[in-house]
Amino acid sequence: MPGVPLIIDTDPGVDDLLAIVLALGSPEVDLEAVTLTFGNTTLDFAYDNILRLANALQVTARDGALGNKLLHERTQNGFGGKSVPIALGATKPLGGRLFTASYFHGRDGMSGVSFLEGDPFPKATQTNLFQPSSVPADELILEILRKHPPNTVRIAAVAPLTNLASAYLKDPSTFRRVGCISIMGGALDVPGNTSPTAEFNFFADPWAAKVLLEDAIAHGDAPLPIYLFPLDITSEHTVPYSLLVRDSDDKNYQQSQLVRLISLFLRKPRAVTNSFAPPEVTFDASRYDLFQAHDPLAVAHAIFADTPGWDSVERPFLVETEGKLTRGFCVVDRRNHGAAVKGRNKAEIEQVRGPANEHGLSEDQDKKSASGPVIPEVPMIRVVTRTPGIAWFADKFLERLGYQS
Repeated sequence: MPGVPLIIDTDPGVDDLLAIVLALGSPEVDLEAVTLTFGNTTLDFAYDNILRLANALQVTARDGALGNKLLHERTQNGFGGKSVPIALGATKPLGGRLFTASYFHGRDGMSGVSFLEGDPFPKATQTNLFQPSSVPADELILEILRKHPPNTVRIAAVAPLTNLASAYLKDPSTFRRVGCISIMGGALDVPGNTSPTAEFNFFADPWAAKVLLEDAIAHGDAPLPIYLFPLDITSEHTVPYSLLVRDSDDKNYQQSQLVRLISLFLRKPRAVTNSFAPPEVTFDASRYDLFQAHDPLAVAHAIFADTPGWDSVERPFLVETEGKLTRGFCVVDRRNHGAAVKGRNKAEIEQVRGPANEHGLSEDQDKKSASGPVIPEVPMIRVVTRTPGIAWFADKFLERLGYQS
């Protein structure tokens, strides 16, 4: 039985690569395309990282060491004999300065694997799993949406949203054929991870986030079928690094090129994560030696969206694009000043509409006296607040990666 058609829009990136393997090893989905963008690293390294992953999978399959049979089959033969197209997309945001997340992922997005002496994890020169696409990422997304019935294709967006915004701007009606968009991005009630106020994907291209979350409904259109996975929920879904990073005397490390690659490219993120532990207390691995599965959780939703246990609420917020200190900030209205101003700037409302309630009239009289254009409503975004469980996710994640205890 065919799986649900899935597109992964990504900027690999260490957790992106793990998220891709999660999808490759899942029978619930057929991976229609991997579309690449700048983000965790530059676009050239992002493409190279896909090829390095492909080679590690091929070597491990050849050695009979992939613990997931379906992952083994797809590595050797693709999806039903078809290779997954890899499409190149955006090299920079829709506006503003280009940033990458090298502070966490390394300059190449893989903790410097690309620069190792002797190139022990080379790029695949030939693979049945992936093939380069001659079509740009945004156009390939639209092609796939046209090919499938409406509301059937799912997109896991685990990068700056530039490719998706470009596709929407080119052909909004075709883009609206998408069935579900699982987005890893934003921070609502927790601090950012790149700046004090912003999560990286929204920080890297807040203009693209604004297109999909705000502009898409500016003319009365229905919201896109977005399920947002902010840091609020992704940071809670962790897997102990000790289960993913294996020592050289571990049998999985010795037998599997994939495990060796993962163990190596998680070293820098692990060091960064461990550095957050308070220096004045004894290091507690159960609290601080944890891989936060930001991107894999969004991909898991795209795979298992029909599994009971997911829950979400609609939240009104806007994305800051211009702020020097607050680029990518999700502006949530915490004032509780009533529906008339919810999420909006009172000074702007007065400026656009003109004076209202000059004499302290009742609310009903005030509405009658107010004049001028209608101020757009702040969009309601569906934000995921519950999953089938942290343990459920960790078990599925490790199982589909083919990891064995």
